[in-house]
Amino acid sequence: MKRAFILIAITLLAAPVFAQSSEVGFLLGGSKRFLSGNNDEKWRISLSDSVREFYYGYHLEPDTMLRIKAGDIEMPLGKEDKLIKLEKGRLQHVDLLIDYRFDEPWGATGLFAGGGLYRQRGGTGGEGTDYGFSAGVNGDFPLSRRYGIVVEGTYHWVNYSYSLSAVTLTGGLRIKL
Repeated sequence: MKRAFILIAITLLAAPVFAQSSEVGFLLGGSKRFLSGNNDEKWRISLSDSVREFYYGYHLEPDTMLRIKAGDIEMPLGKEDKLIKLEKGRLQHVDLLIDYRFDEPWGATGLFAGGGLYRQRGGTGGEGTDYGFSAGVNGDFPLSRRYGIVVEGTYHWVNYSYSLSAVTLTGGLRIKL
């Protein structure tokens, strides 16, 4: 995870080279992992399954943004098995996302998708790194020209030796540079 933050810091320092408007954001929230055998479990996002994310984005065009997002999701990890109870672990990720924004009277909404690297630590699945994809929607509610509140819903799919999919709901602060 330290390498991801170093990469993002280098990218932030190189931002003037791009000569584009850019922004950073800090997001906190909860997650829900999808398990195929648990139909009796109520569908709810748990704040005990915490999510912490940081992103840096810059505009490619007025309505299109390229974002680099790094995050840490705490949730039950491991292959589904009726005999083994899943233990909580950490899913760390770094994604490269394309975010298309729609202007609204109260701010902006967006659709985004992209791929990334995911690392699992802990849980019943042990440790491992593999690729994954994420897609979602977001809303940006400006407080001023520079600051705003961002809410985001993201679907994550990771290609481990087992298929892992989860939804995260986050909210936080956005700062335009």
